Amino acid sequence: MPEQQDANRYQRIFEQDPEAHLVLNRDGRIVAANRAACEMLGYAREELTGGIHVTDIDLQASQEDVERAHAEPDTRLPAHFESLYRRRDGSDFPAEVHINAIRTEGEIEVFTTVRDITRQRQAERALENLETRLSATVRHAPLILFALDAEGRFTLSEGAGLHALGLQPGEVVGRDIREVYADHPDTIAAAERALAGEAFQFEDSVDGTYLNVSWIPLEDPNKGLDGVLGVAWDITSLRAAEAATAAERDRLLTTLQSISDAVLTANTHGRLTYLNPAARDLLGVDAVSAGGARVDELLDLEDTRTGASIHRPVQQCLESGHPVESPERILHRADGGTRVVRLQVSPLRRPDHTIDGVVIVLHDHTELWQMTQQLNHQATHDELTGLCNRREFERRLEEALRTLGDHQTPHALFYMDLDQFKIINDTCGHQAGDELLRELAARLLGYIRDSDTLARLGGDEFGLLLCHCPLERAEAIAHKMLESVGTLRFDWEGRRFDVGISIGVVPVLSPEQSLPEVLSQADSACYAAKEEGRNRIYTWQASDQALCQRRGEMEWVGRIRAALEEGRLCLYGQAIHPLGMTPADLAHIEILMRLRDEDGKLISPGTFIPAAERYHLMPEIDRHVVDTAFALLARHRAHSGRSEADCHPSIAINLSGQSLAQESMLEYITERLNHYAIPPRCVIFEITETAAISHHDRAQGLIRTLRYMGSRFSLDDFGSGLSSFGYLKNLPVDFIKIDGSFVRDITHNAVDSAMVTAIHRVGHVLGLRTIAECVESEATMERLREIGLDFVQGYYLSQPTPLEEHLSLSPASSPGPDRT
Repeated sequence: MPEQQDANRYQRIFEQDPEAHLVLNRDGRIVAANRAACEMLGYAREELTGGIHVTDIDLQASQEDVERAHAEPDTRLPAHFESLYRRRDGSDFPAEVHINAIRTEGEIEVFTTVRDITRQRQAERALENLETRLSATVRHAPLILFALDAEGRFTLSEGAGLHALGLQPGEVVGRDIREVYADHPDTIAAAERALAGEAFQFEDSVDGTYLNVSWIPLEDPNKGLDGVLGVAWDITSLRAAEAATAAERDRLLTTLQSISDAVLTANTHGRLTYLNPAARDLLGVDAVSAGGARVDELLDLEDTRTGASIHRPVQQCLESGHPVESPERILHRADGGTRVVRLQVSPLRRPDHTIDGVVIVLHDHTELWQMTQQLNHQATHDELTGLCNRREFERRLEEALRTLGDHQTPHALFYMDLDQFKIINDTCGHQAGDELLRELAARLLGYIRDSDTLARLGGDEFGLLLCHCPLERAEAIAHKMLESVGTLRFDWEGRRFDVGISIGVVPVLSPEQSLPEVLSQADSACYAAKEEGRNRIYTWQASDQALCQRRGEMEWVGRIRAALEEGRLCLYGQAIHPLGMTPADLAHIEILMRLRDEDGKLISPGTFIPAAERYHLMPEIDRHVVDTAFALLARHRAHSGRSEADCHPSIAINLSGQSLAQESMLEYITERLNHYAIPPRCVIFEITETAAISHHDRAQGLIRTLRYMGSRFSLDDFGSGLSSFGYLKNLPVDFIKIDGSFVRDITHNAVDSAMVTAIHRVGHVLGLRTIAECVESEATMERLREIGLDFVQGYYLSQPTPLEEHLSLSPASSPGPDRT
């Protein structure tokens, strides 16, 4: 009975022991396993004791090992070793194994204890890695690890930092620090302090090497002070970097003191911490009185267009964490003066990316802004009378049409033409005619409000837009103007002339009316007034069919269409020549157009293009020009054997605003390029700034697509239209063609010379090439050369000639437009 109790007790101990136990028979098979072993190996007990051999789970055991253990149990057992065990799921783990022999009824069985030592191995590897990294750190980092005994002798000297001192690791071990550094009293004094029990940090310099040294006394509980442990970091490069930073700071401060831009800095509360001399001059403040002030209070800014105040740009930057950039703003100085500035506020960040303040840069744009305003005014106003010009008038009229609400009072449009003006010009000269126009403009302005627009449309033609003016009121104003002009007696050099005016009045009733439509109606009404005897008023009515028959341009519609169908639109070319150091391969030929009438006479485009524009024939004409020009260029390239890379000569084709507005124009141009196999970079397209701005989105898409393909773009007649540098920097073009009205008189007109110079300089800042039109004399070309223009074009250099001559093609053999 006691034996049975011992057996039960042993069985419970075996089963509940947290360590894994296995019992192996003489064959090496498992005959018993406790719960810990089953859990460790992932087997059910029945699986483990059902015939599994020890070699199935111990990957480093063999049958020979089993046999040797049973053959010589007294000499081979007990045993302790490490092995690699495999679980039921196939995963392996390192194991520590203890085996011993047990005798049961005369038979020897092997009692096996298995411990999973995975974590132990991981800890050992981690410790090895740590030791390796520590060793590598000491070996390669620019530091020195050293120790002194209580007498001051080196017991440790390691680290890559020793090389800077000309020492090898361990070289000074056993030597006294007082001997090694006899020439460095500061080092010896620091060692004495540490040997006296003081812990401290000390910056030392040894033969040009700067070290930051930590001295740590070592205490032995039994002996007291047992020496010193020290760590020294080589900070030579840090000190060199600090010196370089200080030098860079000095250079930066010198630069900030010298540059013309105003630079200010503010802390995280928006208060001034620095301003350079340019900032003091621009703001009209001194550094002492402005110190610590809120920068947003120093910057009294307003919008150049609306006059609205610009609030808290510095605070906005601090709150958003993003740069704040403003276009031209009016800056009110402390002394009451004003300047026009561009503002940029940028956050200053610490290494951890938190904001440490802001830097404010103010660039004085006053002179450039004034010049731009002057250019814009001249581009939108008639130089003779000071009134709006045609383009500005049409822009305002189009804006009035667009914003006219359904229930608002309608507008009224006048088209006015002086009667007998040609007689004054012919008998007294243009100077007299100009004086009459100025006097007439001043007289007409007296009858309109500030919200109305009076414009000189060209020659002796005037336009008037009366905003929100009922037709009855508009007709009353027209009668007053008619009466006033009728009483005008113009005297010139003893001669007196009576002056009359014909006025066409059109009610602008709906935003559905188009600009060409109302202009055509006003023109027709004015024509009708002239036809009925001049010096009278004619009001357009939709039911008046006679007006439609009186419009002279209507005759041109049929003539233009006939010319297109019969191939009587001829292409001419005029060379655009490089000037100065401009690469010759950028020269090109502008394609010009002539209409050959039924009698064979050539008609200039100025005669029929206005009618084509008014009646929307320009896209059809532009397509004809594109097709015919591409066909001629393709023939020339084939005849001369031009390679794909050779684009001489390049041609420039004008595209109208109506063509830019057509969605299909881009597809047509690309299809024709592919059809004739023309490399896109052989073609330059000329557009006017008004057309590009009026059809901005579609024009941008066409320009960017064709430029991506390789074509280039030239902004034509720059200076005669809107001429906004703000628009110019957003138009993706390659050339600017300066309008000829600024070029003709450049040699004796200082204003024209200044404007050409300004446009050229701004163009070059934007990376654009500049072209001067209407060069008609050697003096003009030499003045343009002095300014630095890239290209010139005009009658002085070459007359327009048939395009076939430029391309060396026989006119008889030149192809007509392809209609496929």
